[in-house]
Amino acid sequence: MIVDQTGLQVSAASQEAAEAFDRTLVAYLRFGNDIGDLLKTTYSLDSEMLLANVLRGYFMHMMGMRALVPKAQQALMAAQRVASAATPREQLHVKALESWCSLDLAGASAALEECIREYPTDVLAVKMLHYTHFYTGDAVNLRNSVGRVWHAWEGREDLPTYGYMLSMRAFGLEETGDYGKAESLGRAAASLNEADAWAVHTVAHVCEMEDRRQDGLSWLESKGGYDNWNNFRYHLAWHKAVMLFEVGRHDDVLALYDDGLFDPKSDEYLDLTNDISILARLELEGVDVGDRWAAMGERAKGRVDDKLLAFVDAHFALALGEVDAGAAEDYVTSIDGYSDSEDDTYAHVAQIVGHDLCAALVAYKAKDFEACIDMLEPVRDHVKLIGGSNAQRDLFAQILIDAAVQAEKWTLARSLLSERTTLKPKNARAWRQLIMVLKTMGDDAAAELASLKADVTSMN
Repeated sequence: MIVDQTGLQVSAASQEAAEAFDRTLVAYLRFGNDIGDLLKTTYSLDSEMLLANVLRGYFMHMMGMRALVPKAQQALMAAQRVASAATPREQLHVKALESWCSLDLAGASAALEECIREYPTDVLAVKMLHYTHFYTGDAVNLRNSVGRVWHAWEGREDLPTYGYMLSMRAFGLEETGDYGKAESLGRAAASLNEADAWAVHTVAHVCEMEDRRQDGLSWLESKGGYDNWNNFRYHLAWHKAVMLFEVGRHDDVLALYDDGLFDPKSDEYLDLTNDISILARLELEGVDVGDRWAAMGERAKGRVDDKLLAFVDAHFALALGEVDAGAAEDYVTSIDGYSDSEDDTYAHVAQIVGHDLCAALVAYKAKDFEACIDMLEPVRDHVKLIGGSNAQRDLFAQILIDAAVQAEKWTLARSLLSERTTLKPKNARAWRQLIMVLKTMGDDAAAELASLKADVTSMN
């Protein structure tokens, strides 16, 4: 019997092929820059290996590019050809990929949840659930999917993938607000395996959400493995850039953008959303970003037909709104058309929140701040459905606040900023904004009290 690194049976031509697949999976878990080469090695040992084809299909979908969906379907067909002789676990992975190829993320999640219930040490299934729950805005199940299998992992530090499971558990806790436990587990995972980019990422998230920017910067600067990671290293640089932005080091943000974030050769959606997000944040503070928007706008124009992830749409709407108002309006119209004609996960999210969010962002870029408010405020509690992390989606909360200020909707701005400083009592930028709004409204007593509260917080 051929088994994987956790003892699960694998359909493969040889134990050597199964071990090559294990190495590929670990490379993916650590965001290594050798994933492609390792997958090719696996194929050289067993070109028909079901899980290798399933993994390739998953990868094609995770790129978030409509042009790669046919390649995911090709991988699915290759897996289906050998599925009848495969194990029940492998057949569940085929079922998950079938749903994903139909652009049904809920169906993919259901198959993967069934898989981890029966096979709790299936790290691939858990990791894919991390993705599908993440991009359907389901932070609770992002956390709980790992909890549902933890009985099989408790005390199993001997397993080579234990540390990666630990970092996934940590991230789910972070996204649901258990920052202390998340940081403890994230640091433990990084200690077990310094190559675990997800562990580094999770601790950075905790520092961001708790407004501990200096701690976060020190943490990221102490991790020097960026050259051994794939493009995910840019996302870690994004976290550093956000922290620098929040402490007012705008020149450092621009320098990091140019030298450690922007990649002129990359068309990966995460890289593009990283870049767009940083430029948008800088402009909230009135920073001149020069001609940096031009490259983002051109890339967005080339991806307007993707329509796979509403999270990506929102960022593309910002880029298009900055460089080409007409193209931005056409983009919003095309989202509406897609959601009216299709019946997939993206279309459902577009109907609930995606279309209105993108329309609001285009209005914001056109300086129609009242229209932005009218469309964004009613859906702001549903924005989580587009996917992405709390830290990433925070940009849209900041844009709504700025729109309220620009439109001189002072009571709305005061309400939003009061909410924000209550939730984020160490956020220096939010306190400054609230004090400005209170003074503008002539409420000097409240502004003075806010100043006192801001002074006693350990903002950094």
